[in-house]
Amino acid sequence: MSGAHAWPLDLTEPISSTGRLNGPADDDIDVENTRRTEAEQLRAKMPFLDIRGKSLYYTKSSPEKGSESGTTFLMIHGLGSSSSFYATTIPSLAAAGHTCVAFDTHGSALSKYNGQYGGIDGIVEDAVELITKLNLKPENVVAVGHSMGAIVASKLSLQLRLRGVVLIGPVNPNPGLAPIFNARIATVEKSGMEAMADTIPAAATGSKSTATHRAFIRALLLSQTSEGYNSLCKAISDAEPPQYSDSRSPLLILSGSDDKTSPLAAAEAILKSWNADVSTALEILDGVGHWHCIEAADEVANRIKAFAGKLE
Repeated sequence: MSGAHAWPLDLTEPISSTGRLNGPADDDIDVENTRRTEAEQLRAKMPFLDIRGKSLYYTKSSPEKGSESGTTFLMIHGLGSSSSFYATTIPSLAAAGHTCVAFDTHGSALSKYNGQYGGIDGIVEDAVELITKLNLKPENVVAVGHSMGAIVASKLSLQLRLRGVVLIGPVNPNPGLAPIFNARIATVEKSGMEAMADTIPAAATGSKSTATHRAFIRALLLSQTSEGYNSLCKAISDAEPPQYSDSRSPLLILSGSDDKTSPLAAAEAILKSWNADVSTALEILDGVGHWHCIEAADEVANRIKAFAGKLE
């Protein structure tokens, strides 16, 4: 060849679809693309709903035919958690004839954060659309909310005429929460979710908690992305108290005697503010901290079943 140097071609080298030789960087890209494709295929087989531009993971557990109570529990988890928080109570509730729907809120666990911040009101709107898409009748729905999810459940009862509301270790929004959650955001930005996983399981559980309980909580925290977790910290920090007095739904509040995250005073304030024309109750779980469905699954399930029985 005149005027050019002919390089020998090694035919053992892989050639990409573009016709050029693959190098180590191309191999890394191919592996990443394969992983992404496998993840998308797995995701396609799992229960997700496209809601308001987000892909939300959910579970639905139904009772055996002929045993249906007519009540559906819509279960909304708290910060750093997921629908799996309720997996300890769902079998017992379903066995009693109740349908249970739990979902990962946007930015939590399998419902990955897409960068669109919606705050607490955004989660409420997601819950309303989920009820619509699953053809649930609001008058048959009992909204169950834990911690941050209690704010959502309370606001949901203002938009829809629900059968009832269960608040578990409810967060009652107030200006004093902003510095706490802003500090948490800074910690996660600096050190990632492991900083939360190393502290919260021991700090936020009660005297009856076990190593297994704390390991479960740790796994929930490590299933979060920093971006999603921090978006929900901001949601709590920005939240305004719901107009509890306008709710028309019967209320049960479950509080842990050892709950330092959402102390009894917060639950009592919500109870006092709730609509006086509907039935309300506050029940305390002895030796339980902030992760009630993990620390005292049977007790929580039994109290929710008793509450549901009064609504039928």
